[in-house]
Amino acid sequence: MKKLRQSWVNLDHVALHAVPQIWQDWLSDAGSLTQLIANKTQSPVSVEVLSDRNQNLLNDEALLFNKPINHCRIREVYLCVNDVPVVFARSILPTSSSTGINRDVLQLGSKPLGEVLFKKGKAPILLRQITEVPGLGWGRRSLYQLRGHPILISEFFLPELLAQIKS
Repeated sequence: MKKLRQSWVNLDHVALHAVPQIWQDWLSDAGSLTQLIANKTQSPVSVEVLSDRNQNLLNDEALLFNKPINHCRIREVYLCVNDVPVVFARSILPTSSSTGINRDVLQLGSKPLGEVLFKKGKAPILLRQITEVPGLGWGRRSLYQLRGHPILISEFFLPELLAQIKS
């Protein structure tokens, strides 16, 4: 994760065109990533939870929120197709974003966060950034609003994703 701290750039037209074309749609899509993977691979997507606990934010993550975040839950998962990890995702859920009307994000288990986030169509995105991780591939992070509360999601597209796409 240390390599990621300084390498994010805001997603705009110029940044997107610097990315290999095969990754441009994946990085810029504003809908549910789980649904996009399912559609492109024509296979169900499963979630392998790696960790789901209270922990501290990385400094560059904390800077993206408009206010100090003292307590948060961080959920790290693989999105898998045919039991093969194709995306690594890290979700930052501030305590204020996962209580009250948003408490359903605390009960995800092995369900994708997108089931909650995109329940009523598209979720508002405040910021989208992209990065390249040498030897790994491309990633994006998005600051969403869930019923008025921020949730930061970082997603890294693993090379195995392309092998799972059905032509």
